[in-house]
Amino acid sequence: MSYLGNLPASGTITNQYITGDGSTTTYALNHEYGNEASVLVFLSGVKQKADSYAVTNGNIVFSTAPLNTVQVELIFLGGAVKTTPYLSADTYGIIRINSNIISADAEITAGYNASSAGALTVATGVTVTVATGAEWTIF
Repeated sequence: MSYLGNLPASGTITNQYITGDGSTTTYALNHEYGNEASVLVFLSGVKQKADSYAVTNGNIVFSTAPLNTVQVELIFLGGAVKTTPYLSADTYGIIRINSNIISADAEITAGYNASSAGALTVATGVTVTVATGAEWTIF
């Protein structure tokens, strides 16, 4: 089979099942994620468009609650994705916020750029590593 870009790495595809209750719109994810494009969502076997849900802060947030007893299947593409999830001040991540304290080690690997907003404090004993070929901009 032909591929554009890098050949796929071996791994597993993980999924999660949720049962709708007709009123809950936010469900915790049990797997690390990237963004809406890295999670396929099926309601009763029907694939949903990515604009009908948001993936943020370890949760999936549906614009409309899945109906009572509807089975929701989430398929996480490419296995676990190591991310530092952004925080969102709104449901769809249009306004993004970041903590002003970095409390865990972070690494920006070669070939990637990162950005943060506002004054930042790096907690004692925490290391932020910016690899050669990467860039971190603080606005």
